[in-house]
Amino acid sequence: MRLNSKAVGIIVLVVMLGGILLTTQLGWWQTESGGRGAGNHDGASESPPEVMTLRGSVNSYDGRCLTISADDGESIYIELGNFRYNRTIGFAPQIGERVTAQAFIPGSKTVYSAITVTIDNTGKVFTFRDALGNPLWAGKNAE
Repeated sequence: MRLNSKAVGIIVLVVMLGGILLTTQLGWWQTESGGRGAGNHDGASESPPEVMTLRGSVNSYDGRCLTISADDGESIYIELGNFRYNRTIGFAPQIGERVTAQAFIPGSKTVYSAITVTIDNTGKVFTFRDALGNPLWAGKNAE
């Protein structure tokens, strides 16, 4: 099959337009929704978020999120963030292990985002976000 120059020109135009639209939408997704929150990743701002201390035993961990059972029996879901980052820092809590999390609820969310999680029996602290709630795996914090 031979394509004439007009057909090739139309194909090139469609591909370029598709690339522009994709790039525009991807850029919007990364800035507006941050892939997860509004604006500055997870809804973090230039002022420190209201941080809560959450304590309990690990129910589940899937590489990105942690669910703990608090002492009062409440099940608490905590987003940690990027799977690769979590693996790189060696975060791998065991089911039943007691943890203490410093976390906040970003303005656009209804679940907690962890700043730090401490494994209680070892005292090892894993840091996921800076004091402003910005993720350590993205933006100016990325290594």
